[in-house]
Amino acid sequence: MACFLLHGLLLGAWAPHIALAKERLGAGSGLFGALLLSLPIGAVVAMPIAGALINKYGSARMTLMTGLMFCAAMILPAHAPSILSFIFSGILLGIAMGSMDVSMNAHGLAIEKDLKRPIMSGLHGGFSLGAALGAFGGGGLMKMIGASNQIVLVAGFCAAGIFFVSRYFLSSDVDKGLSGSHFAWPTWATIGLGSLCFLALMIEGSILDWGAILMRERFLVDASFAAFAFGAYQAGMAASRFAGDWLRQRFGAVPMVVWSALLCAAATAMALTVNNPMLSSIGFVFAGIGIGNLAPVLFAGGGRLEPDAPGRGIAAVTTLGYTGFLVGPPMIGFVAEFSNLSAALGLTVVAALIIAVSARAVAPADSY
Repeated sequence: MACFLLHGLLLGAWAPHIALAKERLGAGSGLFGALLLSLPIGAVVAMPIAGALINKYGSARMTLMTGLMFCAAMILPAHAPSILSFIFSGILLGIAMGSMDVSMNAHGLAIEKDLKRPIMSGLHGGFSLGAALGAFGGGGLMKMIGASNQIVLVAGFCAAGIFFVSRYFLSSDVDKGLSGSHFAWPTWATIGLGSLCFLALMIEGSILDWGAILMRERFLVDASFAAFAFGAYQAGMAASRFAGDWLRQRFGAVPMVVWSALLCAAATAMALTVNNPMLSSIGFVFAGIGIGNLAPVLFAGGGRLEPDAPGRGIAAVTTLGYTGFLVGPPMIGFVAEFSNLSAALGLTVVAALIIAVSARAVAPADSY
């Protein structure tokens, strides 16, 4: 969980540098938005490769190495002096970020299997907590010691933390070399589960990117209140993740996904249709509670579908999931151009209902 928390801390600390990079490069909003795609593109490309390397070297070693690589890589785009260097460093950061994501989830799955009880939701709760701490603490630290010192200090702290906690990892042998082939196409079952993860992270990314904008446009509130929608959604996600392991152990993965997806659909519909900004914010809280546990359970199911190569299974599911996170927000914006933002975000309600109907696919998450 400390490793997940440090991963979130790194991402949260990077967030205040995004606006500074835009100013430093002198890029307009459209161009800079395109430049930021270098990170998720690097992550999506790296994830299947990370799955193969986990099979070769083990998730414990890969989590340590990719974690240290993430710490080093996050410094680069924060100091990139040109558009070309920002693209290159952004791709490197995405590669490190995505590879660590797959590796630590694969090792979390190995620990869950060893303990014979659910832990994946709690691990992702640690990530959510770390992201919040990194965003708030990173911004305050930047004011105190400057942007350049802040990114170096956080990277150094997290590198030391990852190196320290790695001594508590399981042996690399627990998931090294289980499959004779490192590279292989995922099974149809894994692709099906990955498609559900595509929908789950499409929902998550779309609300995170457009929720505050929706509040501001619909209710004409100021920016600080509009941002409350983002915070409410994140708070709901964090709360549900820390309760998610108990819920999965108590009720099972399939019922938990069904009711979580239905709650997400109903609460999102409420947030999009009520005529009161406070009620809409409450809707976003419950939408976050609903969506929070879907990705962790889907990741766990992906690893269990390929017992001879759990890293490869998780890589397939996370790659499709991150693709949804990448594609979702622009798709919502495109649809909103021809209708309105509330109607466009209604697609997330449809996606949640599809997940609820297809929840039987996550049954392997309960096999140990």
